[in-house]
Amino acid sequence: MSAIIMFDDSRWPLLMLRVTGVMSDKQFGEFLVQSSAYLTRGEKYVSILDLGQLGLPSPTQRQMQAEWIRKHDADLRQNVLGNANIITSAPIRLALSLIFHLKPLPMPYAAVADMDSALRFALGKLEEGGRGADAERIRRQLGFAGVRAG
Repeated sequence: MSAIIMFDDSRWPLLMLRVTGVMSDKQFGEFLVQSSAYLTRGEKYVSILDLGQLGLPSPTQRQMQAEWIRKHDADLRQNVLGNANIITSAPIRLALSLIFHLKPLPMPYAAVADMDSALRFALGKLEEGGRGADAERIRRQLGFAGVRAG
């Protein structure tokens, strides 16, 4: 069974991604291509990756991810204000640690246990990046209006 991969940019500059299941190497490559399309828009944004239901990435996928980070280092540094990964699995946390050991992320990131924590981190990074009006609009859209980063 293949993975389900969802990209949601309806609250741009917040990009939300959810991956459920085990990605084939082909799916993982397609995931990286779509991620590149957002990254190379040249617009500043934050992202939340919900990896709570992700199957363990293969060694090939870990290498592909490290290579992708290396290739897009400058764009990541310039355009991604912050990235929150929702991780509830110890094996997934370990796999990401291995990837980031091979090639550390060039932008602020956090590994968190739930969506509320991810939103707090991402919205805080939008505010720090001068996108306070966007952060406030997203808070209202998500019913997070009284919640601040921190």
